[in-house]
Amino acid sequence: MGPPLWLKMIRLLIAGVIVYVIYRSVKALFTPSERVSGSASGGTPRIEGEDLVKDPCCGTYVPINSAYKTTLNGTTLYFCSRECLEKYKKENG
Repeated sequence: MGPPLWLKMIRLLIAGVIVYVIYRSVKALFTPSERVSGSASGGTPRIEGEDLVKDPCCGTYVPINSAYKTTLNGTTLYFCSRECLEKYKKENG
């Protein structure tokens, strides 16, 4: 006579858990993570995205593609809004 039925069920359950853990481990190895990438030196991970620029008037950081842009005295400046752009031009001519 073999082992009792409950022991067979526990063995089957443990085998299922082991197969699942192996499956998830292999899947994680072959699925690249696109949301976060670490730096080459192993430092803090960084989220990939658009470059940010600082508004010199109010100090807000804005995505470069949606910033208001102007050139004053040969320097390119970026602003979060038309109001900040106009205010900066009035104060710094």
